[in-house]
Parts: sequence; structure tokens; C-alpha cells
Amino acid sequence: MGTVISLEVAGVEVCWSKNNMGIDHGPLFQPKDRKRIKSDQVNYDEYDWDDAELAKMEISFVKKLKDIIPRIELMGITLDRVRKEYELASVESDDLLEYMESQELGDSSRSMDFDSFLNIIQTINLASLDGVYDPNSVDKEPADYGKSFIDKESIKAIPHYDPQDWMVYSEKSLVSSLVGFLSPYSALRLLAESKHHLDLEVKWQYGPLVENGWANASMFQPNARRTQKFLIVTEGHTDAEILDLAIKTLRPEIHDFFCFIDMTEGHPFGGTGNLQKFAKGLVKMDVQNKTLFLYDNDTEGLSVYRNTSKFNLPNNMRVVMLPDLEEFNSFQTDGPTGKKKVDINGKAVAIECYLDHNRSGLPKIPTIRWSGYKGDVKQYQGALVDKDMYTKDFLRHTPESLLISGYDLAKLQQVVDMIFHECVKIACS
Repeated sequence: MGTVISLEVAGVEVCWSKNNMGIDHGPLFQPKDRKRIKSDQVNYDEYDWDDAELAKMEISFVKKLKDIIPRIELMGITLDRVRKEYELASVESDDLLEYMESQELGDSSRSMDFDSFLNIIQTINLASLDGVYDPNSVDKEPADYGKSFIDKESIKAIPHYDPQDWMVYSEKSLVSSLVGFLSPYSALRLLAESKHHLDLEVKWQYGPLVENGWANASMFQPNARRTQKFLIVTEGHTDAEILDLAIKTLRPEIHDFFCFIDMTEGHPFGGTGNLQKFAKGLVKMDVQNKTLFLYDNDTEGLSVYRNTSKFNLPNNMRVVMLPDLEEFNSFQTDGPTGKKKVDINGKAVAIECYLDHNRSGLPKIPTIRWSGYKGDVKQYQGALVDKDMYTKDFLRHTPESLLISGYDLAKLQQVVDMIFHECVKIACS
């Protein structure tokens, strides 16, 4: 009979293959997601729990849906992408129906709009649905299994609805059919729109396929692939170190999607001026890496940001500055006119400004000191006094110690969120 491998959430299959690996879903998962789970392809009467062969049969990747979603969004599968995919399927389905009607081969309902379909999906609670095979399913219609969340007429308005082709034998199998015309990751993204589903587990159990000889265990590797990763280009090595630790701490479920240019070994592209030349060189070479150029939110950063923005960047590249924050609207500064609080957004905000300034052993009042005047943007450049103290205080931590020490990560959270959203834009372009 062979061996089936499937990607599923709460017993609802969104993708499956028989006697071969099929689609490589490894990028959805991370090494910590490799676990043992029970399998419906195992006869447990033949094994003890500590049996080594049983452990191999049960090996799987398992991750909560809420942690899968940001990963597939970094692959370009956003809700807007799902909408476009749905609308394309609707046009194809309706065109086919029109042809069949013209040939007097039958008629059916036209596809419902995406928002109506989304509303149905949002009412579903997979955990409450029955997934047990009904031996009388051959005598029933798909609508008989959807009475708690969809009516008969609505089912007929699903794109590419075909009661002869749909293999419906339970409530959960009906949901699989409802989203079956979508690509697997679009189906996951759509199912995540129901608040009931975010904590459900997405499973990809490959043990039976490997143990039955249809695949090699080495084929099942986690983490984002090289072509899915984003190169974050910063002005200095400390910027990269801070951002790397921040992402590990605040968004560990997507950390493997990001890599940074390492400036620690005297990289030739350190600093804003040379970084701008580097960006120009990458554009001219038509480098295919997904790349985000990240400049400081200060006077010099504003200047080179404007210049880099003129390079006509390709779709796989974007340039941004560190974000404006309300906390920087009134910040202590020191300059020729004395000490005063001013708005430093766009004038003196570097990565150190997003760190926790209220730690023991740090200056009591974080202060920006003004320096040279930048003529092209007509303003002075500023920098945080003793910025290395703030950097060292942050980098001495691990993700775990940051979370338990009470370190204020609120400002860094906004930086990490901005990086995520900008990278999603690259993935979707």
C-alpha cells in the first residue's frame, strides 16, 4: 500500500505525498522542533515505548502554527498573497463553469468572494471537529460534514468544487477539501486567521517514510535555506551583534532567516560612506541575495539613506533607517548652546539609543553630544555619550538572561518588528 507523509495541522492535511518526500517542508521548522509523536502508521502492539525502532518511526517536525506563520510570511506568503491566489482560482473555476454550461455539461454556483470565504474559515475551530473516518461517507454529501460551519450552497461556491473529486469522510477532511485548491502554505496562512488555531501544532512526520525505505533521514533538514535568507547590512559590527542578539531574544522562531555582514575582521565596507559604495556595487553586480541596508537614524544616516534610495534598487533589495520613536522626541543633549532636551529622531539616533539606559553602572542621564554639521541635510550630527558602555552591557547577556533580568527590550522590539516587515516586503516583491 505504500507510506504517506503529510503536512497537517490538528489532523487537517494541507499537503501529502505517497512513497516519496514530496515538497521539502524543512524550512518551516528549526532544530528544536524535531520530536517524537505518535503515528497512525505504526502498529503499537509490536513495540515497547523505549524501542529504538519505534523512536525512528515516530520522528517528526512539530511547531505551533503561530510560530510557523512569520516563517511563511518571510517566504512571501502573506494574507494578501492568499487573497490573490484565491481570486485567481475563482476566475479559473468560473471560466471552467461557463465553458461547461456552454457545452450543456451542467451548471453550478459561481465562486464566493474572498472575504466571504475568509469569514467561514474564521468561524472554524479545528480542535472541536471530528476527524474519525465515517464508513458511510460514500452515501453522504460533503455538506453533511460541515453543518457546524458551512452550508450546502456555500460549499458549492468554493472554487473548483467537485463532489466527485473531494475525498470527504469526516469534518476535518471537509476542511482539507475546502482549502485544498490553495498552495499548502497559503492554506496554513488562511487557517491562522481563526483565533482558535494559533496554538495548534503543525506536524510533518517523516519517520515512517524513512523507516519503510522511501527516503533518507538526511533529506529532512530544518532551518531556512540559503535562497530564503535575508542579508542585513549595517554600518558597523556592533550594530550587527546587537541586532543578532535582539532577534534571537525577541523573535527566536525566525532567527535563522537572517544573516549579517561580519565587520569584526576588518571588513572593507564598514561605516556609512563605504557602506553606500557597497550598496551601489551590489546593485551594479545584480546580486540576487535578499538584502536590507539598514542605516542609523541620525544626520549622516539620513544623508546616505537618501543617496542610496536613488540607486533604483532591484526588488530583492530595500534600504531603511532605524525607526523614529516617541521616546526620542525629547532627549537630553549637550552642545555649544548647553544642555537641553530636543527631538533627536533623524539627527542622532544610532542602535545604542534603542538599548536599556536605566541599568546599574550606566550614566544616570543618557545624553547625546552634538558634533559636526552636515551641509547636504542642513543639520548637526550627534552621538550617544559613552555608547560603548550601553553596548557592552547588552552584549554580555544571552537571550535567556535578557528575558529574566528585566532588561527593557521595548525599543529593540520596534527595531526587530521593522526589520521583519521590511523583509516580508522584499519576499513579496
